[in-house]
Amino acid sequence: MRKFFSLLKLQINAQYGLSNALYNLKYDKKSFAKGIGIAVSILVALVYVVGIYSFIMYQLYSGASMINAPQMILTMASICSGLIVLIFGIFYIISTLFLAKDTEYLASLPIPQGSVFMTKFALVLLGEYPFAFFLMLPPVIIYGVGTQKGIVYYILAIFCTLLLPFLPLVVSSLLALLLMNVVSRSKRRDLITIIGSIILMILMVGGQNYLLSRMPENREDFVDALLKSSDAIIEFMGRAFPPAVWVTKALSSGWTESALNLLYLVAATVVAFLVVYMLASFIYQRGATAQLETRSVPGKTRLTYRRSSKVFTIFRNEILIILRTPVYALNSLVAVFMAPMLLLIPVFGGNFSNTSDLQDLFQFLMNNDSQAALMLVSAGFITLLVMINPAISTTFSREGKNIWILKNIPVRPAVQIFGKLLAGYSISFAAALVTVVIIVVLLNMNIIHGLMILILCSLALVPVSAIGLYIDLIRPKLQWNNPQEAIKQNMNAMLAMLVGFLAVSVLAIVAFLITLLTSNIYAIFGILVLILSAVSYLCLLILRETADKAYTKIEA
Repeated sequence: MRKFFSLLKLQINAQYGLSNALYNLKYDKKSFAKGIGIAVSILVALVYVVGIYSFIMYQLYSGASMINAPQMILTMASICSGLIVLIFGIFYIISTLFLAKDTEYLASLPIPQGSVFMTKFALVLLGEYPFAFFLMLPPVIIYGVGTQKGIVYYILAIFCTLLLPFLPLVVSSLLALLLMNVVSRSKRRDLITIIGSIILMILMVGGQNYLLSRMPENREDFVDALLKSSDAIIEFMGRAFPPAVWVTKALSSGWTESALNLLYLVAATVVAFLVVYMLASFIYQRGATAQLETRSVPGKTRLTYRRSSKVFTIFRNEILIILRTPVYALNSLVAVFMAPMLLLIPVFGGNFSNTSDLQDLFQFLMNNDSQAALMLVSAGFITLLVMINPAISTTFSREGKNIWILKNIPVRPAVQIFGKLLAGYSISFAAALVTVVIIVVLLNMNIIHGLMILILCSLALVPVSAIGLYIDLIRPKLQWNNPQEAIKQNMNAMLAMLVGFLAVSVLAIVAFLITLLTSNIYAIFGILVLILSAVSYLCLLILRETADKAYTKIEA
């Protein structure tokens, strides 16, 4: 156990740069102050996001209280937290457990496979806790204040929140262990890793929604039971993620039922983790070390020479690097698949009647005076979904120690920046395109209106992408131990997401003000296109003008 804690301490230090922060505190006050300033900026932006989330949760609490089910707010928060950890956890687990650079070093230590797995798992778990507390604390406080709970309730809430990410990560670890051991037998490991992870994510989302959308045969009795019992509502919602029911009842029921559900949660967590730990003790090392083996390419390679645009060459090279590195591909391509999947939830659940209901609602809105509002809301919603793209906000950080290559190749910094911007932007644009196509098909939307939404999204993504690239350009994270840290544990990605969210909010306010001047959908569209084009041109101009100075300041 002493070896486990020593290794865990080493992993945490390497992951979060604690030694580097202490060094800066003693010997480099300027760098330390800069880090504190960035942390404060992110904290301020997070307060804004938490405020919006808390407002939404309070409205949900008010509505649930009217049907005598205020604890529904705890169920919703638990389901959101658990499912997001489950879906995205598989990427995090694969990146940390199997694709880290320290795998070879850890394999050489006299430490059992299970202990190495436990330290990696604990590292991932620590990374998930901030997100879990972000989702759980506002609902917990709202419900606790509204129902006048005591100190024991808040202690239990903290304990339940600490346990909540365990089961999703255990399931993700199990799937990752099985996937990577299958991958270890293949010659095209990177490709199978990426495709297999995406397929697993799709199956998990589809399976969860299928469980949630299934209705009993006698629907009238079922609806009557929901209206009579708040517990029936909670249990129905919790089918997508059963631990959410245990958490809700542990925090909202009497002492006996609360203790029983807390016992369910603890027992399920311990048993599931022991099963995965036993499995990892036998097969973890094989799947991890297989990723270090070199792959031979038989036959001769034919060299071809052809002229092409410098911007396009940088763009193509950046795309190939992302696709050939599973850590980068899994984290960057998530937006392309997650945004459309949110719209395909009725189809995944087999509940096709929801699709026709959405079509009827859409046609009703389009036949009234809501055409412009619907277009703007759709464009804003899609932009918010697909702008979460770390491929842009970690562009230069991913270069790491090889940044000197970019500084010395005979290509102007501005050209390199536009090529890299185009690579990251293309991923977001692809996600927006697929999402718009799905909306047009599901809602039977007019193709012209769908094209207008796509144009607005594509223009809005330009300044958002430029902001993300600029943040990473002026302060890239070049010191990292594995690619996972460059893209997943990078504050630039979080800062770019928050600033992008603020930018989209400002654009939404501008769009609302335009609707006050005119209600004509084509006039609103034309004005927004002009504004977004001007803003996009200004952002690109700033990038071009600051490219040379920023490259000079970057230190390898």
